[in-house]
Amino acid sequence: MAESAFEKLVEHARSEHVVVVGAGIAGLVAALECAKVGLQVTLVEASERLGGAIARAEVAGIAVDLGATGWATRNGAVDALVAELGLGDEVVEPANADVWVAVSGGVQPYPEQTVAGIPANPWDPMVRRVIGWAGTWRAYLDRLRPPLTIGKERNLGTLVRRRMGGQILGRLVAPLMRGRYGLVPDAVDVGLIAPGLSSALTRTGSLAAAAGELLAVADDESGVPPIRGLVGGPTRLVDALIARLGDYGASVITGARVSQLTSSGGSWTVTLDTVDETQTLAADAVIVATEAADATRLVPFSVPELLTRELVQDVVTLVASAPAPEEQHTTVFTLNPATEPVVASDETARWTGTVTGVRVARLTYGDLETAPPTAALSDDDVFVKAAREAEALLGLPADAVVEARRDRWVQPPAAVMRGRDEAAQTLRERVGKVRGLGLVGAWVSGPGLARVVAHAREEAERLRVNLLWGTHADGVTLGEDHPLDKREETP
Repeated sequence: MAESAFEKLVEHARSEHVVVVGAGIAGLVAALECAKVGLQVTLVEASERLGGAIARAEVAGIAVDLGATGWATRNGAVDALVAELGLGDEVVEPANADVWVAVSGGVQPYPEQTVAGIPANPWDPMVRRVIGWAGTWRAYLDRLRPPLTIGKERNLGTLVRRRMGGQILGRLVAPLMRGRYGLVPDAVDVGLIAPGLSSALTRTGSLAAAAGELLAVADDESGVPPIRGLVGGPTRLVDALIARLGDYGASVITGARVSQLTSSGGSWTVTLDTVDETQTLAADAVIVATEAADATRLVPFSVPELLTRELVQDVVTLVASAPAPEEQHTTVFTLNPATEPVVASDETARWTGTVTGVRVARLTYGDLETAPPTAALSDDDVFVKAAREAEALLGLPADAVVEARRDRWVQPPAAVMRGRDEAAQTLRERVGKVRGLGLVGAWVSGPGLARVVAHAREEAERLRVNLLWGTHADGVTLGEDHPLDKREETP
């Protein structure tokens, strides 16, 4: 590119103004993607805190993560962002990743050779200890069913129930789906939770054999994507994003609720309400990065109802002064979400770098179909309940709990929910028809840092390409090696 053309492009970029509404991780990433190519960026947040579901607080003098604690590495999006922000040397991997399931009679190791909870071998002693002999024999019938009964069933619950029976479904599949995704198996899409399973089922003739085929080619035999974290927790990522936005000259406004978006002649007017006044911002493009409720109020089209559903969970954090037990349980799934936590985790066992002699545990209550059993309880009653259950599930002595904290998190359903892919595609098509509008966030991409970051970068790139080259700039991609990304070196 000739120097004069490059200078004109830089000048053009600096004349374009993007307003990002919402400063959770999606908004921060989208803002960075726009700011780093020279676009003017204003980030608007209704609260006084940036970071959304990434939060940290002190409990009993110990800094603990309240929301996300790490990220899945499956698409590389967060790893790339972490490296870009200079945090690559601060990445840590879990010290322990053992998974257990609570059944009558105690806590048992979760079988390793499974895909979405479906065992490759029902006779495996680890499987048999969880589902019992009757469950094992019923699951074995899967291999005897005639191939003509095999079809492309998308409902995970229906598929497992018909082929392997209620014990596999209730004691292996359901606890995993509720604990990890907040969904009952009947709400899970087979093709999304286990890509290739239906085709493997057709080839092999049984669900167990299909699971075995997928495991044979999987990088991780448990079917669970590896995760990573940061020393000091994911809030380090938020802090680094905020600092980098400052380096690029982005403006950040907190305590301002966006009450209206209007577009006219290819430009936008953003109306902000603060405690003291109402003001407007002119923008060439707007990226809405709020939760679904606010986004549906702001965008000029209807949003598929499925995407607006909310998963409400109570998360109780316990800090105890106690040594590690002889048998350590890092993650424990349970069977009854109406009375128990859907998952209990020993965060001290999971991550390295914690204080010696102090243990941090988290218990999560509620799934998409079941309200948290803690919802109507006082904090004191919740803490007593959580301490008792942490003792039973994790071996954390109830009388060793020093302090507890309760947080209520509201998030969208997991990306593996049935019907979600189609709803998200409908939404993307509607967004794409509105000039200068982007839409990001966990309710759009599906929850999880890996999904949120990847989608925020893609959506921001789509908008910035259109701003710089027009709506017909098909195939144009701005990467780190593009001239606009080298206009200035950040000190």
